[in-house]
Amino acid sequence: MESLSLETDRFFSILNTIFSTLDIDEILTKVVREIQLILNADRCTLYMVDWENNELYSKVIQTDNLVEIRLPLKKSSISGYSAITKKTLNIKDAYNESELHSIDRELCFDKRWDRDSGYRTRSVLTMPIPLKMEDEIIGVFQALNKEGGFSDSDIKTMERFSSLLNIALRNALLYRAIEEEKKLKEYILDDIEEGVCILDTKKRVISASKFLEVMSGMRYPIETMVGENFFELFPNFVNTSLEEKVNEVLLHGFKKIVLLEVLVVKIIPYLDEKGRVKKLVLFFIPLEKKTIPSIEDENLF
Repeated sequence: MESLSLETDRFFSILNTIFSTLDIDEILTKVVREIQLILNADRCTLYMVDWENNELYSKVIQTDNLVEIRLPLKKSSISGYSAITKKTLNIKDAYNESELHSIDRELCFDKRWDRDSGYRTRSVLTMPIPLKMEDEIIGVFQALNKEGGFSDSDIKTMERFSSLLNIALRNALLYRAIEEEKKLKEYILDDIEEGVCILDTKKRVISASKFLEVMSGMRYPIETMVGENFFELFPNFVNTSLEEKVNEVLLHGFKKIVLLEVLVVKIIPYLDEKGRVKKLVLFFIPLEKKTIPSIEDENLF
């Protein structure tokens, strides 16, 4: 009864944290630590799935510092397999190739992590965290080295937490997206009177000013542009210097400027903390509003 009471106290402690925080870092560290204690696991990690870059990432505390780790998202790895196949894995010994191959012939365990750290991974419980119901995976929870291995009871415990982590991560990601959008609007505030369009890395419109409705000949209201490919909306820009420069900025992350017949277009990358392009901000400036610039004049930014 005492252990049950202790587990219940921890469960409601986690519940309280989940519904009181919108900080992903806190979920990846504090909440995971609480679940680790309930499972009696030696180590636990909650990986987020970055489908766009085909990576799993998380944050762990090392010598009092929060450090981001990233792994390739591939079916041959244990955590990657869970994310891609949406299956829970309960492995008794990660070094036992026969056990891994009984699940899938491609599955293997990368021992380099153990060699570099001096750790010895044995039992592994890995569970995918759905984004909404079962249609997409937002993360993967991985627990390591419980004495005697993980039981069916541990799987049921993690299934309870899976739905809670689903809610916590969705709320935190939504909050982060809102905060990023606010920063992005502040970022372009000085130029907001000009035509502005924000694209994702697949060149789809995230948001745009009314100027683009005029550019489209009033064919498309702003609301209908959102989510659509920019160059499909504006086919006259296909195979032009604008499309060429957009591709270059997506690839290299450097600002560019394009001189068109009646427009100057500034292309500014919005980068994440790793320096990777997350979004593009396009400024459309009618030539009569500005002196014609040098195409490579970076000082305009």
